[in-house]
Amino acid sequence: MKKCVKLLILMMAVFMLRMNVLATVPIVNADTNNTTDTASTTSTTDAANTASTTDTTNASTTSSNGQTVAKLSAPTGVKAVKNAKGNISVIWNAVTGAASYKVCRITNNDDTKVKSFDATKKTSITDKDIKAGNLYVYYVAAMDGDDTHTSDVSEVAYHFEEPAEFVVNTSFTKKKKEKLTWTKVAGASSYIVYKQNSNGEYENIACTDKTSYQDSKVKKGNTYKYKVGYQVVLPDGSVLLKKSKAISVYASLIDPNKKMVALTFDDGPGKYTQEIVTCLKKNDSRATFFVLGCNINSYKSAVKNADKIGCEIANHSYDHTILTRLSAAQVKKQMKDTDAKIKKITGSNSTLMRCPGGGVNKTVQGAVGKPIILWSIDTLDWKTRNTDKTISAVMNNVKDGDIVLMHDIHEPTKRAALYLIPELRKKGYQLVTVSELAKYRGYKLKKGTIYHSLRKKKK
Repeated sequence: MKKCVKLLILMMAVFMLRMNVLATVPIVNADTNNTTDTASTTSTTDAANTASTTDTTNASTTSSNGQTVAKLSAPTGVKAVKNAKGNISVIWNAVTGAASYKVCRITNNDDTKVKSFDATKKTSITDKDIKAGNLYVYYVAAMDGDDTHTSDVSEVAYHFEEPAEFVVNTSFTKKKKEKLTWTKVAGASSYIVYKQNSNGEYENIACTDKTSYQDSKVKKGNTYKYKVGYQVVLPDGSVLLKKSKAISVYASLIDPNKKMVALTFDDGPGKYTQEIVTCLKKNDSRATFFVLGCNINSYKSAVKNADKIGCEIANHSYDHTILTRLSAAQVKKQMKDTDAKIKKITGSNSTLMRCPGGGVNKTVQGAVGKPIILWSIDTLDWKTRNTDKTISAVMNNVKDGDIVLMHDIHEPTKRAALYLIPELRKKGYQLVTVSELAKYRGYKLKKGTIYHSLRKKKK
């Protein structure tokens, strides 16, 4: 934390100095009428002092023919606004007596990254050189017709171009630490790591200028939730803080070179769900539960315990309505109502869904707002209600990358699961969630896209 505070104080102090820098704008020396380019002959501090002296001691200046002319005022009302084309429009008020204007830009509080725009007679310029994650600060000066007299620079205007996404990745290291890595944001001065405590609140555990952090205060077999925020120091001295979405991490080693399979359970939670969760925990395994919103309140503890050991809680509609029979608005409501109940218990948004009965069409694909996970092994447990047949359906067909369909509301399925979980482990399979399977098999799951399996991609 001390390091973070020092960084912020330093950045704020340096930037307040930069607000007075004239950079490449020409400055008139009142005694000699010679123009000096501060970029080549004066330091940043000297330029700022020169600007201050000129502003306070010279209400007018002398032209080349010996006539006294009024000093140009600094432009006012400077704004930096993003336009419809994604560029930045810098606009300001006209200055009496000005023939043209000079605009300069500093990127990410770095004096070495100064861009000087061509002089313009207009009261606006368009900056097309915009990149995500950068902080752009603009200032303007007015010039007379001979370009021999220049006003003081304006107050600054700024724009922070937010990154399209701020991605946080995690892994459990061999040294039993949770390693978090995230996307670099060029305009950020530092990053803050938050961790969910026992009260469900996210507390600040670290501040760093790096793009990674290792949390050693973890215990294998537990699930932890994190958020990472980036901080951008703004010209007015305030700090912009943007946090990532919460990311849930199970403290366990997954070997991407070994076989893995995703067991999935539909139509719950039910009275057998907790027994399955207990078996998963005992065998250092996880599964994905596609739950119905209408059942969640009756089995809150089972859902919470599943989430706690790193299982994935996904959306299976609110009341098992066949979604292909609904309008887009009705499909969205089924998703929304179930998501709300999931988040209330787990604190996280559901990221995956499965259509009841596997029924899907273009309307459903466009409305669910999540990847659609079907299956590569259908045990038909809902139909046979037979433990041995369910076991055989899996053990006789399972391969690396499979997604297995079962239903945790049936007792024969529960008995099959209690056998399959340790048995698959003995056969060398890692039992992971669908999202984990996608991650370690190199898939970036897309909204509305249907997935039956997530096998290792061929090189």
